[in-house]
Amino acid sequence: MAYPLERDLHLTHDPARGYWHFVLHIEPPMGAGSALNASQRFDASGSRYAAEWIERLTPCDPDALHVTLVGQSDAPRLWQPCVYDDPDSPAAVARDGCVCWQTYRDPLTWLPVAAHHYRTVSGNHETWQHLTYAPLCLADGERLDALVIDREADMIWVRSDRGNLHILPEKQGAGYSVGYRGGGPTELARMIEKIVRSEGADVSPGTSAELPNRKVHSWISSEAADRTQELTLDQLKLLCRTGMVA
Repeated sequence: MAYPLERDLHLTHDPARGYWHFVLHIEPPMGAGSALNASQRFDASGSRYAAEWIERLTPCDPDALHVTLVGQSDAPRLWQPCVYDDPDSPAAVARDGCVCWQTYRDPLTWLPVAAHHYRTVSGNHETWQHLTYAPLCLADGERLDALVIDREADMIWVRSDRGNLHILPEKQGAGYSVGYRGGGPTELARMIEKIVRSEGADVSPGTSAELPNRKVHSWISSEAADRTQELTLDQLKLLCRTGMVA
């Protein structure tokens, strides 16, 4: 029996069991995964934060959640070996190039991660691009210690008071960005206000539709924000009061 897919569908997570397994079938025009947590795609090259996050991932067998990340056309490759493991793999190109997918799970959030390996024959060009979903909250008991603007990976991270690095929770369709006047900086400015009001405890996705603090929005939209940097909770409080972080 088919059931309509709600756009606000959230996955059910049990700390002892991970995410509940399910079978998902979606008809066009909606793509697989479009109603789940906000998706993220990034390359770790040059980003120490992305490299740190990737380092903690644990390899796992592909499941339905990984399929939602890559879509129907690439789903079969989730089960195909990398050229480094099998030069005759269906994902190998001339026994040297590769277009495979590798699957992982974040042990702190249990979110699925799919890594796309692209290697040209002879290895002149080789990249690994990672796809995952943004979490809906920090782990139980964790609070924000610092907000990380990562320009190398074009990501916004959270460093928790336990030292763990997380993708900043994000509402589907409402991404974050810095350095210009637009929707991304507006959403991030609202999120910073929300974080400050809760003393770092509320990092759940979604903000009010009200205009953000003018001082915060002005800084987030400026060149001063458009570089890799860590902003402590105290600096975020200062930003809300004065429009400056130092």
